Amino acid sequence: MTDKIPDPPNYPPFSAGCAPTEVHVHLTAEQPEESRWDFRWLQLGRNTKCLLVSVITAPWWAGALRDVRESQHQPGAWFMAGAAFCVALWLDRTRQRFATRVLVWTTALGAVGALPVFSAFVRMMAGSPA
Repeated sequence: MTDKIPDPPNYPPFSAGCAPTEVHVHLTAEQPEESRWDFRWLQLGRNTKCLLVSVITAPWWAGALRDVRESQHQPGAWFMAGAAFCVALWLDRTRQRFATRVLVWTTALGAVGALPVFSAFVRMMAGSPA
């Protein structure tokens, strides 16, 4: 039993003078799916090196934040820490150098070392005044 596929119907073109179009279909082999657990974007090696260097520099930044906290109280120290962290992130985003990543880690570790991060987070979540 042989089934013959019928010829396509001979429809008139959409407009007079249209040339018949040809359709080309290219089949390619599927690429293997990448792993779901790809953590290269974390840059663990680079961040670890920068973190180790910033452990040396962060106490100086924490000392400066402690001085600001004593003279300008908590809001002044938080503002200074936040502004420095934002500038460091912006510089790291635009330049992406080792020194700028160290600056990001230094500002983060210094703020954690000098400011009461946990109690400030609890106050913020509870909605109580500073």
